Amino acid sequence: MADTKIAEAAMKVFTLAGLRALATTMLAASLLAACGGGGSNAGACVSGSAAVCAGDNSTPATPAPVASTGSDAVANVCTADGMKAFTRAYLDEVYLWYGEIPAVNAASYSNLDDYFYALLTPQLDATGQLKDRFSFVVSSADADSLLTGNNIGYGVRWETDAQGRQRVAFVDAGSPALAAGLVRGGELVQVLTPGASWFPNALATITFTYRDAPGGLARSITLTSAPVQEDPVPLVQTLTSGAGRKVAYLLFNAHTSGAQDQLIPAVQSAQAAGVQDLVLDLRYNGGGYLYTAMTLGSMIASSAADGRVFEQLRFNDKRGADTEASTTYFSGAVQYGEPGSPEGTLLPRLALPRVFVLTTGGTCSASEAVINSLRGVGVEVVIIGGTTCGKPYGFSRRDNCGTAYFPIEFQGVNAVGFGDYASGFAPTCSLPDDFDHALGNQSERLLSAALKYIDTGACPAPTAAAPLSSRSMSTAPQSTSMRGKVLLPPRR
Repeated sequence: MADTKIAEAAMKVFTLAGLRALATTMLAASLLAACGGGGSNAGACVSGSAAVCAGDNSTPATPAPVASTGSDAVANVCTADGMKAFTRAYLDEVYLWYGEIPAVNAASYSNLDDYFYALLTPQLDATGQLKDRFSFVVSSADADSLLTGNNIGYGVRWETDAQGRQRVAFVDAGSPALAAGLVRGGELVQVLTPGASWFPNALATITFTYRDAPGGLARSITLTSAPVQEDPVPLVQTLTSGAGRKVAYLLFNAHTSGAQDQLIPAVQSAQAAGVQDLVLDLRYNGGGYLYTAMTLGSMIASSAADGRVFEQLRFNDKRGADTEASTTYFSGAVQYGEPGSPEGTLLPRLALPRVFVLTTGGTCSASEAVINSLRGVGVEVVIIGGTTCGKPYGFSRRDNCGTAYFPIEFQGVNAVGFGDYASGFAPTCSLPDDFDHALGNQSERLLSAALKYIDTGACPAPTAAAPLSSRSMSTAPQSTSMRGKVLLPPRR
């Protein structure tokens, strides 16, 4: 009954938290519809946690490690056989688990994407999931748009709540979804457009029935896709805890190009307000550029961390020189510039001994690198929400014949050499996402728990409705803005 085209479309544009993992989530969404229920940036660094390189000419970048010449010899032969030859050669060179590539017959695959995925390791990790649920391929055009967070879409992110309902998690400013009145907490009842995708690659429409809240009056809504520019830092504010402590709340949704330019003034405002604690909301941040994560971590930590490892990238055993050369460090100044924050710009420092991070299963890659790297230099990280996605790996972008390749190339480790979190970071306080309150509202479950922990040093008492982890609710982003965190260069 399910229309698998929806899942296939999602797989073509989502990848950071695992395009293939997202297909499972999107299949559930497609059941709602079917059954009526409820340019080339070769070498740019992309990853959820390990990304130091930028993907456009406006951002100075450190070149990504260069692969051996094997794939170069067969590059730009844009026939079916030529592209498959490049795919195999490139994975043999750079893939972290190249020794686990299955023996497959290239002639058996008429679709390049299918051939790429067939070459990935079939091994499972300790959680029983595919060890590589993150590598992906997309068109070069899709990769270009994802790097900037500027995409064609509807501007709404759907998540599944504890009762299995599809709820609005976030609506992008200036988007078709916002114009139609969609709000956080709204419920998707049924998709009415046959074969429609929430992830259009071009102009499209989708009609569905929707409630502003579960139990409310259902109405029909039609959205027409349009360019949507994601705001990576949509909210920063200063709050006061019950005990009178000044607390900065920072909602950070994507490590996309330009995010650094917004993070720096956001932290400056928190510093000027004299905040004593920081609540960093990464619940929907699937990763992106590592240099952005590095800047954020440096602004949270004190100058005592400067010069210590933020993250070292460990490549396969063919690339020992790349591993030696690929280490990033905490710093008091911008290391990789953006238009509004040139290299060398002094950073504001909150110099906090602890930070509170709000998470879900959609917290991935570069976001997890922030957690891991801060812990590596002794900053206490209190995690509130759900278990993170578990992506200590990253990749660099390589283009060939209009296709952008993102195979996992490295694992990132922190200052004490830790990077084994493929099962995700477990929360200190396990709580499900709260779609009944706006993000930043002090009554919102995760933020409320953080504020109480700040005052009492303890998690709130669990509620009967709260599962042990919100990870099962959503293992991958479901946003029609196609968040750039899903595929940026070394990224994670």
